[in-house]
Amino acid sequence: MTKLELNDPRSGKSDLINRAYFFAKNAHKGQKRANGEDYFVHCLETAKILDELKLDNITIAAGLLHDVLEDSDFTYEDLKRDFGEEVADLVNGVTKVNFLKNKSLRTNNAETIRKMLVSAAKDIRVVIIKLADRLHNMRTLEYLEESRQKKFSRDTISIYAALAYRLGLVNIKCELEDLSFRYLEPEIYQDFKIKFSKTKKSREKDIENIIKILNNEFKKANLDVKIFGRPKHFYSIYRKMKAKNVDFNKIYDLTGLRIVTNNVEECYEILGIIHNFWKPIHIRFKDYIANPKPNFYQSLHTGVLTENDQTIEVQIRTKEMEDIAEAGIAAHWRYKGVKNDDKFDKRLNWIKQILNFGGNNTNKFMKTLKVNLFGDNIFAFTPKGMVIELPKKSTPVDFAYSIHSDVGENCAGARINEKFVSLRYELQTGDVVEILTSKKHRPSRDWLKFVRSPRALSKIRHSLKISQGIPASNIKILNENEEISENVLYVEGLNEFKVKFSACCSPLPKDRIVGYTNLGKSKVIVHTYECRNLSKIKRKMVTVQWLENFNAELKLKIYALDRIGLFADVLNTIAATGTNVNLPSAKPIDDYNSECILTIKFDGLEHLKDIINRVERIADVKKIRLE
Repeated sequence: MTKLELNDPRSGKSDLINRAYFFAKNAHKGQKRANGEDYFVHCLETAKILDELKLDNITIAAGLLHDVLEDSDFTYEDLKRDFGEEVADLVNGVTKVNFLKNKSLRTNNAETIRKMLVSAAKDIRVVIIKLADRLHNMRTLEYLEESRQKKFSRDTISIYAALAYRLGLVNIKCELEDLSFRYLEPEIYQDFKIKFSKTKKSREKDIENIIKILNNEFKKANLDVKIFGRPKHFYSIYRKMKAKNVDFNKIYDLTGLRIVTNNVEECYEILGIIHNFWKPIHIRFKDYIANPKPNFYQSLHTGVLTENDQTIEVQIRTKEMEDIAEAGIAAHWRYKGVKNDDKFDKRLNWIKQILNFGGNNTNKFMKTLKVNLFGDNIFAFTPKGMVIELPKKSTPVDFAYSIHSDVGENCAGARINEKFVSLRYELQTGDVVEILTSKKHRPSRDWLKFVRSPRALSKIRHSLKISQGIPASNIKILNENEEISENVLYVEGLNEFKVKFSACCSPLPKDRIVGYTNLGKSKVIVHTYECRNLSKIKRKMVTVQWLENFNAELKLKIYALDRIGLFADVLNTIAATGTNVNLPSAKPIDDYNSECILTIKFDGLEHLKDIINRVERIADVKKIRLE
């Protein structure tokens, strides 16, 4: 049984796996899979995946037996008698997680997930076994007909991969995504394989050189570390290409580094060495050691530019963090145990919340699930099964532009799950979307109020400017501190103008705004409608609007009465929203006042308003300026 050795000493149950092996083999005798193999091979491979996660013998035995109740005449009482109540309960829990017959796709998935989560609330190992079962089924999907391959892959990528990630089973999540990608986008998948193969040797050589350099630096600091190359999986590269709207050749960080050390203090020491040696990319830095992810993951993430301008992503963590990063909740199980671990139970409270808040209403249940499971993205599908990943609250217009710019330009309507819907409809994970097009239809300015994806926003603005005879370079994206990109404001009727907020009235998103050109006609200066200085301005006014949807980094300058804890209050207030803050700083202005400067990436007008409203309520804050 390869890794499933019969003399395995774990948990003192040396014969449990042996007995489960022969029991399952007998129970499935004569049964065949689509590829002609004995059905028992699937049970064995499922158990091997659980063994690779180093789970206990009870879980591995349940993996061997996981289909016995469904596909044989043996009963729960038979398993309880021969293997004990714990094994029998695990197998029974997995058996209950079945796709219901004669149900719609949406209801079918909802009931399946609900059953899985009910079982998980009792014993999380039920879900781990089900994920192992799903993974092996995906590995052998080539033997099914194409329509079933696509259906199976859609369910896998939209539900099971996300669930694996939520439980910290990142390796399983990545493999499920890549296998689904293989069947949902077969031509792109094969193209990736060819391109990866061509660049493999050069990438490996680059990584070897970088590892050699770092090992020398760490040796000087007397640090005992292990460094690994970390190739990215295909689906993550595909997602990055879609998000940035670039082709494969424009994705430079195809491989990252993983550094494993002995303790937390060394993690931060290693981070300092890397940042001193190469130029850090500040927006890539994330401290998941101080702020662990909900799926148990801890690590330091950073990005650096080497002397050759090569972008390298680096993850730094301890040995225990490495184990948890690889095996998620399964590793936590091994390190901490679960029988009397209150912290472990709290980490799984999200499962009970989904069940409690969702109730018996399918739509409410799925909505609650997505908030907890899918985070900021949704997965919808074309009628042919192609998966489209979009930001949450995306609409059919976002979907149309993700397929092709021409589809977006001519979008006239949409059908979701075979029903006509408004173009403002918010897509849900699992929706099958059909875009209706007409050559007579063109993008509407109104679309800018509800689309969410950067690609759709950019394409719509571009089309509107061309239709009005305005060059697409209307507003440039700028780097200077006091200038803001076109992602935040729309300036009508101007060509190649920069935008600057006036210091006299400090316009904020809650304000109505107006603009005028400076003498050199190189900038548009933005004021509030109520600004007293407007009456002194004799130049031509231009229409300026806040955009509803954008994704841009802005600088906030916060002026406040100087006091102990002010800077901490500002940072904690913003952190409470889940927003990342880059390059924070504070300095005194005079004996009584201070200035806090923060760079924040905002994902829309509502996000920007929310942050400003929260900061304004902090004690002693006097004024906020946006740059």
